Amino acid sequence: MWKNIEISVSLIILIGALIFAIYSFYANSIAMGVGALIVALVNCYYMIKEWKEKRDEDYLMLWYLLNVEI
Repeated sequence: MWKNIEISVSLIILIGALIFAIYSFYANSIAMGVGALIVALVNCYYMIKEWKEKRDEDYLMLWYLLNVEI
């Protein structure tokens, strides 16, 4: 469950950073726009890493449940 919250918050931050970057470029603030794009890229990397960890944990749990002898 904690991974779902991390992924959701990361997605919200990514969307906010992209909106802020677009607005900054529109307002001719190139430095702020580049900074927001860097934040968005770092956040995208973190979100992909969290998705991979969640997928691995889900597969491990499924494998464990299928191999438990009843």
